[in-house]
Amino acid sequence: MDTTALIWLIVGIVVVAAVAVLVAVLVSRRRSARHEQRQHEKAEELRQQAEAARLDAQEREAREAKARADAASAAAAAEQAKARAVEADLEAKRQADTIDGHAAEAAERRAEAEEYARKADEIDPAVAADHDADHPPITRKRLHDDETVVVDDAGDADASERRRAATSGPA
Repeated sequence: MDTTALIWLIVGIVVVAAVAVLVAVLVSRRRSARHEQRQHEKAEELRQQAEAARLDAQEREAREAKARADAASAAAAAEQAKARAVEADLEAKRQADTIDGHAAEAAERRAEAEEYARKADEIDPAVAADHDADHPPITRKRLHDDETVVVDDAGDADASERRRAATSGPA
């Protein structure tokens, strides 16, 4: 082989090697561009998943906060109900005390009224004139709150009517 052929052979090998390197670089760039595109798409998917997870976490936190608020509201309502029950119990006791006071006051007033009626009967000449051995003393009984009827102790209604007519005069 002569030197010229050897030079052409070396130049041919260098050209083939350069073409191979150039093809390899171009293929590598395409692969790298596709790889970068796939990586970018994968990163976008991961970002979307992260956003979905973040929104899901926020929704769960909101539900938890609402549940806590509902529980606190229910507890507050229960406390208010307890307070109202205690107030109602105290009011019922106060009313019972008031009723007992009114009943005692009414009994006291009735006793006073009976005492006044007895004193009136003692000093009334008409009642004293009707009292003798044949007729027992006259007492007054209440039929209604606004009506008083004179009845003798024997409960003789006819006699008491006559006595009423005699003491009050002609009707």
